[in-house]
Amino acid sequence: MEKLSKQFEGWVTKWKTDSFLIARIKLTFFYFLTASVILIVASSILYRTFLFNITESVNLNVDDEDVAQVLVDRTQDILLNKFITTDSSILIVIIVCGFLLTKKSLDPIRENMKRQKRFIADASHELRTPIAIAISGLEVAMSNKNFNIDIAKKTLSNTLEEMQDLSKLTNNLLDVTKYNVSSSSVYEPLQINEVISQAVEKMKALAKAKEIEIKNEIKEQVNVLGNKTEIERIVYNIINNSLAHTPNEGIVTISDFINKKEYIISITDNGSGISKENLDKIFDPFFQGDTSRNNGGAGLGLTLAKKIIENHKGKITIKSELNKGTNVIIKLPISS
Repeated sequence: MEKLSKQFEGWVTKWKTDSFLIARIKLTFFYFLTASVILIVASSILYRTFLFNITESVNLNVDDEDVAQVLVDRTQDILLNKFITTDSSILIVIIVCGFLLTKKSLDPIRENMKRQKRFIADASHELRTPIAIAISGLEVAMSNKNFNIDIAKKTLSNTLEEMQDLSKLTNNLLDVTKYNVSSSSVYEPLQINEVISQAVEKMKALAKAKEIEIKNEIKEQVNVLGNKTEIERIVYNIINNSLAHTPNEGIVTISDFINKKEYIISITDNGSGISKENLDKIFDPFFQGDTSRNNGGAGLGLTLAKKIIENHKGKITIKSELNKGTNVIIKLPISS
């Protein structure tokens, strides 16, 4: 009995605090109310129509008025009971189905709110870190009795570095917000192979410094409607990720091909790869996977890339195998 009491208490508490459960109950009530009004009006019209027709038929076929009245009264009672039973059954079904349907309707909203809360929490954490480091560095320097010009320079250098990281992070956060809505960027026909080749060439210096070879196998010549700066940013982000997770003397290959009306870019590396459990989360804001894969970024690069590609009416997919490498595939519609 005590167990049942605790379960009931838990359910009541959940009912009071779960805003989505309350919303489901309210929506179900409105469904019920609307359906009740429609059903009562429709049933009343049908009931009166049936009763009128039956009464007319009885009066025409039965000569005895008392017998006719008894038949009409009996028919009226049966008809009324049938309508009440049918309408009650329909309303019960509406309540049950309505409650189930409200869950399906509200689940996407619930998930979006969860992601939004997680995004805000992660963003707050990421913003707090460089600020805390800068403040603590300044406090330590200020309390140092042997404070001199060298310590001041070092402290200011560290503070500047943290502020630059903070600036980069806030800019990325603003970009995520910007690309969450329909893009207001100017799109124009681009010779896509030239845009990508230029971006790849610019990344070769970074690759050389890390002793990684970049193979540029871009060859298709087609036009894609898009924004050059945004397309280049996608390429930079993805190649930068590949370079960060590819060991020395590794290879990053960028190739392209056409499939029907789609231009497809493939960026492949033979780096550390991504585990299966992390692959589904790779586009989540601030997600950086295993700590061994953390290259010091905030985990917003792929999030931005996905949003930019979607604004270009394209798709991005990632195939990866742990310790074997990663293949990023970008599909963009070809401009006629």
